[in-house]
Formats: sequence, C-alpha cells, structure tokens
Amino acid sequence: MQALNHLRTALRHPMLFRHYQPVMLLSHMRANTSLLGHLLGSNAEIEGYYELHIGYYSWKSLVRQKLLHFARHPPKRAARFVFDKVLHDDHYVDLSLFKQGKVMFALRPPEKTIPSIVSLYRSVEPNHPYTDSGNAARYYVQRVQSLARIAQSCPVDFLYLDADALREDTTHTLAAVSQFLGLAQPLSEHYEQQPLTGTEKAGDSSESIVLGKVERVTRSYADIQVSEDVMALAREQFEEARGRIIGSPRCIRTVLLHVEN
Repeated sequence: MQALNHLRTALRHPMLFRHYQPVMLLSHMRANTSLLGHLLGSNAEIEGYYELHIGYYSWKSLVRQKLLHFARHPPKRAARFVFDKVLHDDHYVDLSLFKQGKVMFALRPPEKTIPSIVSLYRSVEPNHPYTDSGNAARYYVQRVQSLARIAQSCPVDFLYLDADALREDTTHTLAAVSQFLGLAQPLSEHYEQQPLTGTEKAGDSSESIVLGKVERVTRSYADIQVSEDVMALAREQFEEARGRIIGSPRCIRTVLLHVEN
C-alpha cells in the first residue's frame, strides 16, 4: 500500500525528482525545534517544517523524505532545500548523506527542557513514561550525550544553535541561520500555519505554535518538580555535550547565549 501511495505522489508531483539540498536538524524534544521548523518551512526556498520520524540510511532515505513530504504538500517552485529534524536515538542518521546539504545541531538547558517534556506528555499521553520527571531526564541526558558523539564524528560542516537564542535573540539567530543556509530571502520571525501545524506526532501540539510568530515569553512550569540531584546531573551532561559539539572541528558557526553555571 505504501509503495502505491508513493507512486501516486510521484505521478502527482514530478517536481519531487528535482535536486533538493537536504537540511537536517539534530536536537532533542522541547528545544524550540517546531518553531524553527515552521520558520524554515515558511521560506520560499525550503520544503518541510515538521519531523517525519524516519531514519537516514542511504540515498533511498532522501527519496523517501521527499515522497512523504509531498504526499501532503504541493511543491514550491522556488524551493532548493528540503528540511527534516531528528530528535530521538531510535532514528539513525548517516550524516555523510548531507555532504551536499546542511546540518544543524541545537541544545536547550535541562531546567527548561525536562519540565516541558513532562508537561507535554501529561497533556497528550498521560500514561507515557515521560510524564515522570526522572524518565524525562533520562531521555534528555541520553540524547544530549548522543548528539555530542554524533557531532564529534560528523563528516560535514555544521552550525550549532543554543535553542533559546531563537526566542531571546531572534534577529541575530535568524540572520545567522539564513546566512549558513545561503538563503536569497532571509528568514522572517513570522511564519505560516501549515497543514499539520499543531497536530500530534508532527511536532509541537501546544497553542503557542499556532501564533504565527516568534513568542518571546515562555512558560515557567513551576508546578512540575524535578529533584535537585536529577537536575544537577542533567545540567552537567548538557554543559559537557554543548562543549563537545562546539569544540568539534566541523562546527563552523555558532549561535550562542550565555549559559549560567
């Protein structure tokens, strides 16, 4: 059935066979990646704005990426890039596939990320393990460690982004990402609502993503408690991972905020 659906997509949108430069964002949950995806996907040069939940093993994965995206979205005539993000270790990414594309890494501090993960799952999937702060913290620690390892062995040049820079230093951040991608039309802090905006399994399902612009104010999550020991370990791993990613010889551009000790 999937093969038949792919064939229908290819026949309906033959433009998908043109060359697109793949853009990959490697990060973790609740790191402003849905916001960044919408800002990218609203640019005339970029296809894609949400996570496809696939791995990237060979050139066939890049074809599959386009087939999945264009099954729900008509091609843009001026598009040169096709975007996806991977936020979980169960989706493998062979970064050598992106030698003709662009790669970005992003991290967000645990003090904001872990409570946000817990809050998300309590609202959309109350029986999920990540409704417990300890489980959410374990995901976070494992993922930032994995991202550091991936960055250290990355075969292509990449940009590193402090995720909160997108909201706290928006103008500079969007200019830096636009320059890194080589966009003719720079990214705007306003974005379009897309067919899957705000839906579950397609990124952020909270109310803020439907605003259509970068929101500077973020939720405090004061009602969600995380033990001091758990948070201290997560903070230690975040700082170590961040340092290793920035220190990678392939990290050619950074967008950094001051990180409190």
